[in-house]
Parts: sequence; C-alpha cells; structure tokens
Amino acid sequence: METMVELKQYLKDSAVQIRELKRKHKEVQRMYKGGGSKYWSELWDKRHAYRHYHIAYSELRGRTRSQIEASYPYDGQPKCLIPNEDLIRSIKEKIKLA
Repeated sequence: METMVELKQYLKDSAVQIRELKRKHKEVQRMYKGGGSKYWSELWDKRHAYRHYHIAYSELRGRTRSQIEASYPYDGQPKCLIPNEDLIRSIKEKIKLA
C-alpha cells in the first residue's frame, strides 16, 4: 500500500478479518470448553499489525499518540504491549514518499 486511501482500505479489511477470526476463536473455545484454538496466533498477529498501521495512519492525519492510545499507559507495561516505533516510522515513510 502506497497511499492514504490504500492504507485506510487495508485497515477496514483487517478489521473485518479480525472480527471474523475472533468469532471463530470464540466458537472453538466454546466447543472445547476453553481449550486452545488454532486461530489465536493468527488473531494476535493481525491485531498487532493493525495496531501499528492504525497508529501510523492516525499520526499522518495529525493525531497525537495520546489521542490515539489514551488507554495504553506505557509505564511498567510488558515489552510486547509497547508499539514498535521503527515499524510505525517505516510505514509512515512509505506513505509519505508515495
């Protein structure tokens, strides 16, 4: 994706995929009484990617990080919950260059 329009469409498509994976994951959990699901890792990966693209998109539109992620206090959080700044920067650079 190289433009803001393509990035926005990617976010919309990803949101639909995440909702579908979440539904499937919950179905499997109900069926097997809380057992593991093959959808969990894919769901986590999609959510992780979506979050970074969403941050990049919002910052390109002029929002601040505190407006985007008001409910994520970074102090004392596990490393996996802190956004990857290098990834966000590379996404923003790709869009700006297009």
